[in-house]
This record gives sequence, structure tokens and C-alpha cells, in this order.
Amino acid sequence: MLIAFSFRAKAGMESEFERLLNDPAAGRFSAQKMGATRNTLFLREGTMIRVLEFPDSAKPRSLAEIAEEDPRVKDFLRAIGPLIEDGFDPDDPESLQAFNRRVTFPLTYDVRL
Repeated sequence: MLIAFSFRAKAGMESEFERLLNDPAAGRFSAQKMGATRNTLFLREGTMIRVLEFPDSAKPRSLAEIAEEDPRVKDFLRAIGPLIEDGFDPDDPESLQAFNRRVTFPLTYDVRL
């Protein structure tokens, strides 16, 4: 199962936004916490596209749920939230869930050969 989402940095915040996101170790950590087997990041000029791959039977864990258990994730969300266009309040799980709904793309098809 694939999940893709994208969002942009606020104008003038692109460098900090990209610095926070361009961390493969953090990407590996968050993928493991969510139950993903792959975490792919595309990053250019303040726009981020991320694709997560999960086992077909998996039920992915949300970042809001993980942030409640791990202060490092909560700190990351507090750092990145204010940098994102139409972002979220990291201390409000409903705000984060609404943000996730806005930025997640529905899977149109997944061709495997």
C-alpha cells in the first residue's frame, strides 16, 4: 500500500523547511514508527512530496499518535508546523488530522509488473 502527500513551505521559510525535512535518519525512524517499509522524499524549492510504502495488510499509525508517545516527534512537529503553508497546530491532534486529510493524495492506481 502506498500513501503520498505533499505540502509547501511558507514564503521565506524554504531553507529551514528543507533543512528539517532532509534527514534520512529521521525519515527511517518515522517510517519504522508508522509501520512503513519505505519512506521516499522529493524536495525542491520549498515543496515536499513524500511517498510511504506499507505492507498490504498494515494499518499505518498517524504522526499525532506517535507524537503522543515520543517527544522527538512532537518536537519535530512543533518545529515544522509553523513553516508550512496552511499548516497545523502540533498540540491539537484534530488540527494535525485535518492537515493530513488536506495534503494526502488518493491512490489512483498502482501498476506492478
